[in-house]
Amino acid sequence: MSQPRQVVRAVLNEALESKLGGEVVVKSATVSGRIFVVERKVAWTVLTGPGARSFSTALIDARLVSREDVEQVMAECRKSGGNFCETLVAWGLVPRDTLRDLLCRHLGAQLEALFGLTEAQALFVPQPRSYSSQLTFELAELSADAVPPAISQSQSPSIPPVLLEREVMANVKQALEEAMKIDGAFAVCLADANSGMALGSLGGSSTFNVEAAAAGNTEVMRAKMKTMKALGIKDRIEDMLITLGEQYHIIRPLAAREGLFLYIALNRSNANLAMARFRMADVEKAIQL
Repeated sequence: MSQPRQVVRAVLNEALESKLGGEVVVKSATVSGRIFVVERKVAWTVLTGPGARSFSTALIDARLVSREDVEQVMAECRKSGGNFCETLVAWGLVPRDTLRDLLCRHLGAQLEALFGLTEAQALFVPQPRSYSSQLTFELAELSADAVPPAISQSQSPSIPPVLLEREVMANVKQALEEAMKIDGAFAVCLADANSGMALGSLGGSSTFNVEAAAAGNTEVMRAKMKTMKALGIKDRIEDMLITLGEQYHIIRPLAAREGLFLYIALNRSNANLAMARFRMADVEKAIQL
C-alpha cells in the first residue's frame, strides 16, 4: 500500500533517534533505496533505479580520481575490509575536506530523491553495526536548505567555483590581471588540482584554450604530488617550470590553499623567466580565498 509523500523522511527520523542505528529500506514502483544510520547519523545511501548515480561515478565525473583509481581502491577494500572513502584519503587520492564536501552533496541529492517519491514504502530495520569512518552526517547537513559551515583557512580544502563569493571572485580577477602584466604572458588561470576546474582565467586564444590547459596541468600537479609522496619527500612545491621551444609554462601551487594552483603561459621571445617567477610569487600572495 502506498504511503504519504513524507513517509521516507519520517522513517529516517525514527532511525536517527534510535540508539542502535540500522537501515532504512525504501521501495517504490520505480526506485528503491537503502539509508544506513550509524550513531544517529547518516553514513551511506544506496539508490537503485532510473538516474541513480554511484559515489564512485561522482568522484570520476568531478575528476578527483580515475576509474583505475576507483577499481584499485575497491579491490583493496574487498581484500582488507576497509572503508572506501577512508582508503581514498589514506592513499592520498582525495583530501578529506574535499571528499567530505562531495560526499555530503551526493548523499543529500540521493536523500532528496527518496524524500520526493510520491508513492513509496519505507521500513526501519534496527541493526547495530560498526562503521570504520568518521565521514557521517547530521540530517541537517544533508538538507538542500543547509548552509555549509564556515571553512577555516587551516583546513585548506579545494573550493568549487560555485562557492566563491563575489568579493573573492573580484580578488581572483584582480590577481589574474596583474599576472597578465608580466612580460610575455598570454594566458593565466587559477585552477583546482582536484577537479580540474578553472576558478578564473584570462587570455588564451582560439588555438590556446586556457580551460583545457588548466585541466591538463591538473594531471601534472597530481602526478608530481604522488611522486613526492612515494619518495617520502615532505616538502611543498614552490613552482614547476615547463620549457617549450617558444613558450614557458609555470605552475605555482597556492601555499595558503591546498589543491589550488596558478598557471601562466608566456612567450619565450619577450619573457624574463626569473622576473616572471618572482612576479608570480607576488600574485600568489595577493590572492585571498
